[in-house]
Amino acid sequence: MDKLFVYVEGMARGEPGEAGIGIAVTDKDGNVIEEVSRLIGRSTSEVAEYRALLEGCRTALSYSPKSVILFTADQRLANHINGIFETRKPHLKHLADTIKGLLDAFPQWRVNLIDRDANRLAHRLVKQAFHNQVQARMTRERLELRLLARTATLSDAAMEKLIEYADRLQGE
Repeated sequence: MDKLFVYVEGMARGEPGEAGIGIAVTDKDGNVIEEVSRLIGRSTSEVAEYRALLEGCRTALSYSPKSVILFTADQRLANHINGIFETRKPHLKHLADTIKGLLDAFPQWRVNLIDRDANRLAHRLVKQAFHNQVQARMTRERLELRLLARTATLSDAAMEKLIEYADRLQGE
């Protein structure tokens, strides 16, 4: 592959809070090659942005492009990676150094700052990660409610059998 374009976005709900990343990898014609939409645990928005760029680099490396252009709407991140500013926060410096190490594996690379609207694909992907989490939680809650409703009228003996069955399932 000659050239890849990688759009990245990180987001947290709360500072810190549940965080996610969205990454879209496209070819030179704008065709989406790969998408990443994933929650990364509890973090700040700033760390989530760095983690998105880190994962974007890893994803792009798997295609062995001659050139990669990474896009972010986070000015501070772009400035740190491009060497315009240094970060004094040790945890961000570690992430930035890791990202730079990955970028050195590309023959040619750059990180461009883009408008948030131009980064809408990565933004949609990070929002999708949060939506998928909510959907999974709602499905789990519905199942738990169904289980409660069905077991509410069971006898003690039937409840014991149900508990034994659940124990066997967990042992598998």
